[in-house]
Amino acid sequence: MHTHDTTFFSAAALFRVASALHSVADGLRSTALRWHARLEQRRVAAAALDEFASMGERELRDIGVSRADVQRVAWGASNRDVELP
Repeated sequence: MHTHDTTFFSAAALFRVASALHSVADGLRSTALRWHARLEQRRVAAAALDEFASMGERELRDIGVSRADVQRVAWGASNRDVELP
């Protein structure tokens, strides 16, 4: 038996495990941030849809949005390039 045998992990092995865990944590963090942004976008769109639903055709026309464009505009698309008839 060698005098340097030990039951403890080497520092290099522990560093590799720590690096792997750090990579997993970074991946989970970025996934959580994307989910948070997506949920916030859905919350804002739902509020906009509720607001548009309470408007009449005349009010929508006054702001330059047709009933067919409500979904698109609520999700953040611009309506500037679209000309209403």
